[in-house]
Formats: sequence, C-alpha cells, structure tokens
Amino acid sequence: MKRIQMLVASLLITGSCLAALAATPVAASAATIEVRETSRGKILVDEAGFTLYVFTADKKHQDHCITIEENGVKCSTAWPPLEVTEAPTVGPGLKHPNRISTTTLPGGAKQVTFKKKPLYTYIGDFMPGQVNYIGALAFGGFWYGISARGMMVR
Repeated sequence: MKRIQMLVASLLITGSCLAALAATPVAASAATIEVRETSRGKILVDEAGFTLYVFTADKKHQDHCITIEENGVKCSTAWPPLEVTEAPTVGPGLKHPNRISTTTLPGGAKQVTFKKKPLYTYIGDFMPGQVNYIGALAFGGFWYGISARGMMVR
C-alpha cells in the first residue's frame, strides 16, 4: 500500500510540474458532459473524451481542492476544475441528465457539478479515455470517476 501511495504521489508531482509549464486553462463557453466506454465501464467524460472526476474531500457545491496546497503544489493545478461560462449540456447515455449543474467559485467562475459535487479533469490524463487515476489518493481525498448511472467508480 505504501508503494502505491508513493507511486501516486510521484505521478501527481510529475503531472503538477508539467502543468506549471502549461498555460492557465480557460473556461469553456459551454461544456458537454458525455458517456464513454472505458476499461472501467461507462463513465462521464468531457466533450474531448477526458475522464471527469469527483473529489471526496468536497462538499455539495463546494470546491475544496482550490484551497489545498501540498509540498508547494496547488491541488487545482493537478486537478483543474471543469469551468464554463454558459450552462453545461448533456450528451446521450447519461441516466440522470438533470443532475448536471454548476456552482460558483470564489472570483465568480462557474464549475460544472454532478449531483452537486464539483467536477474536475486531471492534468496527467494525456489521452481521451484514460482512467489510470480513478481511485487516486491525493490532497486529502480520493479522486473517483462517475458511471453513466451516477455512481462513483472507485
């Protein structure tokens, strides 16, 4: 277990260092939440096919990640919030499309939510459909995917 935690931590640090080199993400005008078949089953993804994550340390309509920094790395750098300027849309396959909404972040930006839990992408996902970081333990909580039926994928 200790080896897995160390591996996850090193992956997060590597991803965070790469993120620091990248430009600051800009909120999409509108995000489309879709369902994609992966090795972990059908899960929620953004319009580009990248896995969407929930953070277990978050509360309903509260992004806790934006307040966390560990070892000089900001949580929101490694796990960027899925931000929009317009209402998100839902593609086919999602069993409960009415559970997609937004919450307002400090500063006024809108973050997409599912069942009132903020949604994130992960800077270490380099290709659509990657699910390697589902179940990662980082920044004081676990990062899970979401199934088409609305259940956490651990």
